[in-house]
Amino acid sequence: MESSGTRSVVRKIVVAGVLGAIIALLGYLGPAGPGFIPVPTPAQHATTLHVPVIIGAILEGPIVGLVLGLMFGIFSWIQAGMLGVVMFQDPLVAILPRLFIGVTAWAAYAAFKRTGKNAALALAGCLVVICGVFVYWVIGVNMLLGGVIGVALLGLIAGFVYLALKENTELQALILAAAVGTLTNTILVLTMLVVRGYLPPEAALIAGVTNGIPEVIVACIIVVAVVGAWKGVETSRAGSTV
Repeated sequence: MESSGTRSVVRKIVVAGVLGAIIALLGYLGPAGPGFIPVPTPAQHATTLHVPVIIGAILEGPIVGLVLGLMFGIFSWIQAGMLGVVMFQDPLVAILPRLFIGVTAWAAYAAFKRTGKNAALALAGCLVVICGVFVYWVIGVNMLLGGVIGVALLGLIAGFVYLALKENTELQALILAAAVGTLTNTILVLTMLVVRGYLPPEAALIAGVTNGIPEVIVACIIVVAVVGAWKGVETSRAGSTV
């Protein structure tokens, strides 16, 4: 008789294999597909390959997320060689930051599920402080840009507080995990680009705003839809009788 531990390992392998195949397909299609989308920013491409990483981490834990993040990084590195994007041919830029996407997404999801509203409100307070410092820095570079970003961030924080005060903690946890995983990718990659001397801080800031916000929105929509549907199917199976 198959033990629950064996079934869990098999499930992790299957989920990692399916999501890894999606990453491979998106990465293989390159600029012809939705994996690496050319954009007129210093980063040159927006990506959707972090989304399967986040989904895998939420469903099966940080190890699966780590493996999928590694696959994402490898395909980013391969595509950079094919397209001649020098800064992403550096594995410290293309691969290393992607290892943390699934880990942070899983940690955010698990922590929120355990602590609920209090964690959400505490996080919202931290976001207010962090975003305030960020906007103050941007205003020093460009006042109009700083004002626009400030209004957008306040709207996002207000929306998150609203969700935190509602009862559906699963929805909030999924949104939080998607946002944290996406921002991990954006922030760490841009930080490495600055540290390694490929971009000045001002260019990294522009890329972070223009790439990061749309990527967060897309990730939240897809993660909520896919994981919500998956968990709904699991619940139906668990509640059915034969």
